[in-house]
Amino acid sequence: MQKLECKSCGSTELYQENGYLVCRYCGTRHLIEGQAPADPAPSAQISLNADVEALLQKCRSDPARAAKYATLILEIDPNNAEAKRYLGYGSPRPAQQSGGCYIATAVYGSYDCPEVWTLRRFRDERLARHGAGRAFIRIYYALSPALVRRFGSTGWFRAFWRARLDRLVRRLQADGLADTPYRDRPW
Repeated sequence: MQKLECKSCGSTELYQENGYLVCRYCGTRHLIEGQAPADPAPSAQISLNADVEALLQKCRSDPARAAKYATLILEIDPNNAEAKRYLGYGSPRPAQQSGGCYIATAVYGSYDCPEVWTLRRFRDERLARHGAGRAFIRIYYALSPALVRRFGSTGWFRAFWRARLDRLVRRLQADGLADTPYRDRPW
């Protein structure tokens, strides 16, 4: 079976509605092959302002994923001041916290969201306990900031890592790691 993924944001969380697959995160509607939609879309008018406003509303209502929506807004309107604020542009502190799961934060849009909490627990409670795990963590923190600076805002990068991280997070949660708020352990 083919894995379905949103072409706009890379999310694998889609639901079916009136002959479309709809992304839970960005709201993009994808026509299901071989099916006619039950409510055909009105004329093919595109309103980028409406898309930006819808994404801004999602930023306001879902702070944990606001950075993800703000990134999509900046792809439509690179000068949108509100989207830049959600990403921390112009603020004295960087949007991404130091020592944070760089790739996961870029993919999920926040350092403080359930998926990243699970991954941070995995790092602190499992990887950091062993020499090989600590070596992996050091290499990851040496390479990942540059990768995220270079590719973190691109759709292909987020989609590539999203699928892999979603699988890992599901396995870790099934293995008992919680997705509740978490404070990093110093190590």
